[in-house]
Amino acid sequence: MIAGDSAPDFTLLDHTGRPRTLSGLLSEGPVVLFFYPLASSPMCTAQACHFRDLSNEFAAVGARRVGISTDTVDKQAHFAQQRSFDYPLLSDVDGVVSEMFGVRRGRLVKLQKSLATREASPRRGRHTRRRGLMARLLPVRRTTFVIGTDRTVLKVVSTELRASVHADQALWFLQNLHLPHTRGTHTAPQQPPPEARPLGDLFIEPEAAAREPSLVRPYALTAGRTDADVELPLEAPVQAAVTATPPRWPKNDVRGQILTYCAHSRSIAEIAAALSLPLGATRFLVGDLVTQGHLRVNATPADSMTIEERRELLTRTLRGLRAL
Repeated sequence: MIAGDSAPDFTLLDHTGRPRTLSGLLSEGPVVLFFYPLASSPMCTAQACHFRDLSNEFAAVGARRVGISTDTVDKQAHFAQQRSFDYPLLSDVDGVVSEMFGVRRGRLVKLQKSLATREASPRRGRHTRRRGLMARLLPVRRTTFVIGTDRTVLKVVSTELRASVHADQALWFLQNLHLPHTRGTHTAPQQPPPEARPLGDLFIEPEAAAREPSLVRPYALTAGRTDADVELPLEAPVQAAVTATPPRWPKNDVRGQILTYCAHSRSIAEIAAALSLPLGATRFLVGDLVTQGHLRVNATPADSMTIEERRELLTRTLRGLRAL
């Protein structure tokens, strides 16, 4: 399922045993529906807890967060109680809803039948049993859908290894989407001029551009190098320099995204975390942009910052490193 598709309505039990429908969840505003493979697993816990921690931010844009996995109601209840989630966790035990949204990995029903047959039959070795267990651990792909009140899919976030990206990208999209909280209407985000395009263009590019392969990705620019010509500590504040002629890069060029994000002073770690870039490649690209005069490195914390400013910058840097 991609942006622009109509999300199917469904009815599932939440972690309290209460039936929930997608249409009912959408009655008060857009829904951020995130699929996760396994309740209480480390990566899924990080993903779900980040949605919990951004409760006020999602409330400010009028969006409801809803988690869903193929775990049973009891497992979802334990997960919700263990982590104090303030949103429903839906139980899609048979994988039907996951299949409708196109995120189910393999054939869960056939797998369950084969596992039941295996348990009833004599054991055929430890290695065979282990492969069946691994197949059960990831029944669905980690995917987030931002769904409008008319059940239109507005945004899809698909990444298996970056748990925090799901909530961050969904929230950013909603914050920059003029979406009235009335059923049946939504308006796409306005496209600013190229020189003032925000970080969100990384997430809300037009459909035609989204289908094209990325023209310039980090390691295509760095040629595998991660050593910058400029010495850049991770906590060094970097800011976009005012130039007479801004560079004309392709829309999805990562260098333009770095320049846009550095409109305000940012550290290397913050840039890497916000743009989902490898830390070494980020340091190399920032160093190259500094050499070309597009970015400037402000005074290091030890030079001119007050203790409060230094503490704030270091806190943001550590937050960015944790997000990586």
